[in-house]
Amino acid sequence: MPLVKRAVIAVAAVLLIAGTLPTFAQESGGARQQPAPSVATGELVKIDTSAKTLVVKTASEPEMQFSYTDATKVTGADKGVAGLATMTGSSLTVHYTKRGQNNVATEIEVQPKK
Repeated sequence: MPLVKRAVIAVAAVLLIAGTLPTFAQESGGARQQPAPSVATGELVKIDTSAKTLVVKTASEPEMQFSYTDATKVTGADKGVAGLATMTGSSLTVHYTKRGQNNVATEIEVQPKK
Protein backbone atom coordinates (compact mmCIF):
# COMPACT_ATOMS: atom_id res chain seq x y z
CA MET A 1 0.00 0.00 0.00
CA PRO A 2 2.75 2.58 0.71
CA LEU A 3 4.10 2.10 -2.82
CA VAL A 4 0.70 2.86 -4.36
CA LYS A 5 0.30 5.90 -2.12
CA ARG A 6 3.72 7.26 -3.17
CA ALA A 7 2.89 6.68 -6.83
CA VAL A 8 -0.38 8.61 -6.50
CA ILE A 9 1.43 11.49 -4.79
CA ALA A 10 4.12 11.52 -7.47
CA VAL A 11 1.53 11.58 -10.27
CA ALA A 12 -0.39 14.38 -8.54
CA ALA A 13 2.82 16.41 -8.17
CA VAL A 14 3.69 15.95 -11.85
CA LEU A 15 0.19 17.02 -12.93
CA LEU A 16 0.32 20.05 -10.65
CA ILE A 17 3.68 21.16 -12.03
CA ALA A 18 2.65 20.48 -15.63
CA GLY A 19 -0.50 22.55 -15.14
CA THR A 20 1.47 25.62 -14.06
CA LEU A 21 4.14 25.50 -16.77
CA PRO A 22 2.07 27.05 -19.60
CA THR A 23 1.05 29.94 -17.33
CA PHE A 24 4.62 30.53 -16.22
CA ALA A 25 5.86 30.42 -19.82
CA GLN A 26 3.31 33.02 -20.91
CA GLU A 27 4.16 35.39 -18.08
CA SER A 28 7.94 35.20 -18.32
CA GLY A 29 8.53 34.54 -21.99
CA GLY A 30 9.85 37.25 -24.28
CA ALA A 31 9.19 40.96 -24.12
CA ARG A 32 6.29 42.24 -22.11
CA GLN A 33 3.40 43.57 -24.12
CA GLN A 34 2.57 47.22 -23.57
CA PRO A 35 -1.01 47.97 -22.60
CA ALA A 36 -3.18 49.24 -25.41
CA PRO A 37 -3.23 53.05 -25.49
CA SER A 38 -6.30 54.90 -24.29
CA VAL A 39 -7.66 57.99 -26.03
CA ALA A 40 -8.89 61.28 -24.57
CA THR A 41 -10.38 64.13 -26.56
CA GLY A 42 -10.85 67.63 -25.27
CA GLU A 43 -9.66 71.22 -25.11
CA LEU A 44 -6.07 72.18 -24.31
CA VAL A 45 -6.14 74.11 -21.02
CA LYS A 46 -2.41 74.59 -20.41
CA ILE A 47 1.00 73.22 -21.22
CA ASP A 48 4.19 73.32 -19.18
CA THR A 49 7.14 72.67 -21.49
CA SER A 50 9.70 72.62 -18.66
CA ALA A 51 7.76 69.95 -16.70
CA LYS A 52 6.67 68.26 -19.96
CA THR A 53 3.01 68.17 -18.97
CA LEU A 54 -0.24 69.29 -20.52
CA VAL A 55 -3.77 69.59 -19.18
CA VAL A 56 -6.84 68.80 -21.27
CA LYS A 57 -10.47 69.50 -20.35
CA THR A 58 -12.53 66.48 -21.47
CA ALA A 59 -16.25 65.78 -21.57
CA SER A 60 -15.96 62.91 -19.06
CA GLU A 61 -13.55 64.53 -16.59
CA PRO A 62 -13.07 68.19 -15.69
CA GLU A 63 -9.32 68.05 -16.42
CA MET A 64 -6.82 65.34 -17.26
CA GLN A 65 -3.08 65.82 -16.95
CA PHE A 66 -0.65 64.09 -19.28
CA SER A 67 3.10 63.92 -19.32
CA TYR A 68 4.97 63.62 -22.59
CA THR A 69 8.44 62.66 -23.73
CA ASP A 70 10.71 63.51 -26.63
CA ALA A 71 9.28 60.40 -28.34
CA THR A 72 5.69 61.68 -28.19
CA LYS A 73 4.39 62.17 -31.74
CA VAL A 74 2.66 65.51 -32.34
CA THR A 75 0.56 66.22 -35.44
CA GLY A 76 -1.24 69.42 -36.42
CA ALA A 77 1.02 71.81 -34.51
CA ASP A 78 3.98 73.75 -35.87
CA LYS A 79 7.21 72.97 -34.02
CA GLY A 80 5.80 69.86 -32.31
CA VAL A 81 5.05 70.11 -28.61
CA ALA A 82 6.62 73.58 -28.40
CA GLY A 83 3.98 74.77 -30.88
CA LEU A 84 1.23 73.74 -28.46
CA ALA A 85 2.27 76.55 -26.10
CA THR A 86 0.38 79.05 -28.27
CA MET A 87 -2.62 76.79 -28.92
CA THR A 88 -4.55 77.00 -25.64
CA GLY A 89 -8.23 76.29 -26.34
CA SER A 90 -7.50 74.03 -29.31
CA SER A 91 -9.18 70.64 -29.61
CA LEU A 92 -6.82 67.73 -29.03
CA THR A 93 -6.91 63.98 -29.21
CA VAL A 94 -4.36 62.44 -26.87
CA HIS A 95 -3.33 58.79 -27.15
CA TYR A 96 -1.82 57.73 -23.83
CA THR A 97 -0.83 54.83 -21.62
CA LYS A 98 -1.04 54.54 -17.85
CA ARG A 99 2.25 54.21 -15.98
CA GLY A 100 1.29 53.90 -12.36
CA GLN A 101 -0.83 56.97 -11.65
CA ASN A 102 0.56 58.94 -14.62
CA ASN A 103 -1.00 59.37 -18.06
CA VAL A 104 1.87 59.34 -20.56
CA ALA A 105 1.02 60.75 -23.99
CA THR A 106 2.30 58.68 -26.90
CA GLU A 107 0.62 60.82 -29.57
CA ILE A 108 -1.03 64.24 -29.55
CA GLU A 109 -3.26 65.25 -32.46
CA VAL A 110 -4.33 68.87 -32.79
CA GLN A 111 -7.72 69.01 -34.51
CA PRO A 112 -8.08 71.64 -37.24
CA LYS A 113 -10.22 74.63 -36.30
CA LYS A 114 -13.69 74.59 -37.81
